Amino acid sequence: MREFDIDTIGVIVTFENMTGTEVRDCIISDDVIYFLVNEGKIGMAIGKGGQIIKNAERSFRKQIKVLEWNTDNMIFIKNMVPQAQKINIKGNIVSISITNKDRGAVIGKGGHNIKMLRELLNRNSTLKDLKLV
Repeated sequence: MREFDIDTIGVIVTFENMTGTEVRDCIISDDVIYFLVNEGKIGMAIGKGGQIIKNAERSFRKQIKVLEWNTDNMIFIKNMVPQAQKINIKGNIVSISITNKDRGAVIGKGGHNIKMLRELLNRNSTLKDLKLV
């Protein structure tokens, strides 16, 4: 079981109460909170028309990104990077092909998104590295 600091636990409990979902993992950065929810629960976390997420963003005063975990690494990666054109897993390293158009969004400002995706992947699967090709 993953250990979280007291602030992260508070954020997780608040989000779970707002959404009715169980949070599997959470990473908090300066301006974004990443929540990883269990398989099949992303719709519940987002809410009709995105209303639950909008309320949560107002409450936390940060952007929120909700990702869906899956026991199948290929599905888990596709859930995290829906822009993936091709996914190749070799050992514990995954290579993802994306278009140049989507590259900036996947990487994020200053590489922030890709860093968080790597961390979530590392903490919640047998895969240890993520490369964009």
